[in-house]
Amino acid sequence: MKTTQNNIRRALIMAALAIVIALPASVYAQGPDLSAQTEHQYNDDIHSFILKRLRQTTLQREKQMNKQIQQMLINLPNAEKLYDETFVRITTGVQEDTTEDGKPEINFIYNISYNCHHFEGTEDDYPSAAYLWSTSNSCRAICNLTKTMIEKELSDIFGKGRQTTITITSTTDAAEIAHINYNGEYGDFRYMPAIFNDENVRISVDQKDGITTNAQLAYLRAQSVRSFLDENISNLKQTINDYRFITRCFDMTGPHYRRSSLQIVVHGAFDDAARAMEAALQNDEYVDFNIPSIEENLNSKTYALIIADEEYTAPLPNCEFASNDGDVLHQYFVHTLGIPTRHVKVLHNAGRQEIYNEGIHWLKDIIKAQSGDVHIIIYYAGHGITNAKFAPYLMPSGIDVSKIRAFRSKDGILPPDIELKGRDAERVLEQCISFDTLTGWFNRVEALSYTFIIDASFDGVQRSGKQFFNIKKESKRYRTPRVRSDIVIFMAADGDKTAYSFIDQHHGFFTYYILKELKYTRGEITFQDLFNNVTKNQAYESSLQGKLQEPSMIIGGKLGDDWGSRTFINN
Repeated sequence: MKTTQNNIRRALIMAALAIVIALPASVYAQGPDLSAQTEHQYNDDIHSFILKRLRQTTLQREKQMNKQIQQMLINLPNAEKLYDETFVRITTGVQEDTTEDGKPEINFIYNISYNCHHFEGTEDDYPSAAYLWSTSNSCRAICNLTKTMIEKELSDIFGKGRQTTITITSTTDAAEIAHINYNGEYGDFRYMPAIFNDENVRISVDQKDGITTNAQLAYLRAQSVRSFLDENISNLKQTINDYRFITRCFDMTGPHYRRSSLQIVVHGAFDDAARAMEAALQNDEYVDFNIPSIEENLNSKTYALIIADEEYTAPLPNCEFASNDGDVLHQYFVHTLGIPTRHVKVLHNAGRQEIYNEGIHWLKDIIKAQSGDVHIIIYYAGHGITNAKFAPYLMPSGIDVSKIRAFRSKDGILPPDIELKGRDAERVLEQCISFDTLTGWFNRVEALSYTFIIDASFDGVQRSGKQFFNIKKESKRYRTPRVRSDIVIFMAADGDKTAYSFIDQHHGFFTYYILKELKYTRGEITFQDLFNNVTKNQAYESSLQGKLQEPSMIIGGKLGDDWGSRTFINN
C-alpha cells in the first residue's frame, strides 16, 4: 500500500508541477506551493479522500435502503404488520482494519435493529419464553429485510468467497425460568462460546434437558436468527461466515427487553474499490481531489447561491449525489474562482419557501445594497418536472406528498409511469418553482450579470435513469423558457431529455464536467469554451455508459454572441 501511495504522490506532484510551469508567472504566484507539501501529508490526503468517497457511497446506499424499508413494512401482510411505534433502522459504515497476517483491509459494516417508543409497540417483541425468530414480528421483519437487502441492494458486496463476521445480539428480560421445552430445531450445543452480560461464557443446551436459564434462552434466540440467515439468504451460502453471539439478561421484566439485532462485517469489501480509486487519482480523474486555488477574495463582486436538493419525502426518490454536487461546487467557487466565503450560500434539501426566503431574498438584498454592481450565480441540483404545457419547474425538497392522491398507494411505493392530472398536478406544481418565476424574481433587479447552472431532469426520468412521474400534457413538445436579456443559463440537458448521474464520480454528469473544466483551467475559461468542452466530453463519456446526455444553453434575447466571452472570474 505504501509503495503504491508513494508512486501516486510522485505522479500527482509531477503533473501538478508541469501545470504550474506552463502557467503565467502571475498565476504561478497565486497557486499552492506543492513542493512544500511533505510526502506524509500527500499520502494522508489520498488516504482521506478514498475513505471519504467510500463513506459517501455507503451513506448513499444506507439512505436508499432505509427508504425501501419503510415501503416494505407498509406492504407487510396484516398478520405481520408492525405497530406504528416500532421503528426498524439500517445503519452502515466503512471500517479500516487489518487481517490476521497484518495486511490492511477496508470493511463494510451492516447493522439492523428496531426500537419501540411506546408500550403499545412492544407487542412486536418476543413473547415470554419464545425463542423462534418467527414468533417476534420485529425479529421476523429484520430477518426478511436483511435477506432483501443482501440479495438485491448489497449483492456486489457479499460476493463469493468474501469473509464475514456476523454478530447476533439477543436478549431476555428478568423473568425467572423453571423449564422451557427445547424442540432441538438447531441441534444440541455443548460448551459453545458466547458473551453473556459482557462476560465470556460457555453455553450448553440440549433437547433432553430443555431451557432452564436466561442465558440459554437468549442464546437460542440468536441461534434461531443464525438458522434463518444460513437457510434463506443465498449470498451467505457463498461467503465464509464467522458467527459470534452476544446475549444479555436485563434486570427488569417486560417484552421490550426481549429482542434481537444483527451486525455483519464484510472483510475487505472495499479493497478493490480503493485500489481502483488510487489508479484514478494517479490519472487525476477526481474533481473532488486536489482542488486548485487562486488568491482569496479575488472575485469580490461575485455572489453565488447553491441549491442542492437530494433528499425527498417518500415515496418520491432521492436525487442521488445532488448534495455532493453542491458541496464540491462550493469549494470551487471559493478556492478556484476566488469568491469570498461569505459571498456563497449553500442550501441543502431546501423547500420552495426556504429557497425564496433564505436564498433569492438574500441575493436581492445584496444587489440592492451594492446598487447592482455585482455578478450573480445561481446553481440548482435536484429533481425537475414540466407542467401540462411542457413549461419546466424545479422540484425542491420537502414536497408534501400527503396532498397528492395519486401517491397514496397501498404499499407506499411510487407507481411506475405515473401521470398526474387535475388537482394532483396543481398541488405538486404549487410547491415547485417554475423557470419563469425563477428568472422573474430578478426581472426588476439590475446586476452586472446573471448566470444560472441547472443540473436536473425535466422529462419524467430520474438521474438514475429510472422512471419518475409526469404531468399529463396538453401541448405536444417542450417549451424553452424565455429569459431576460442579461441572463445565461447552462442546462444539463434539454427539457425533454434526461440529465443522468455519473455514478463513479458521485456527481451529476453535467456538474462533473463543469468542475473538471474549472479544475484544469483554474477557472480561467470563457463561457463559450466551457460549454463546448463540456458538450464534447460529457457526450462522449455518457454515450459510452449507454445514456447519452448533451447540455444546452438558454441565452437572454439581447445578449447575442456576447455571452460567449463571459467568465466566472470577474476582477
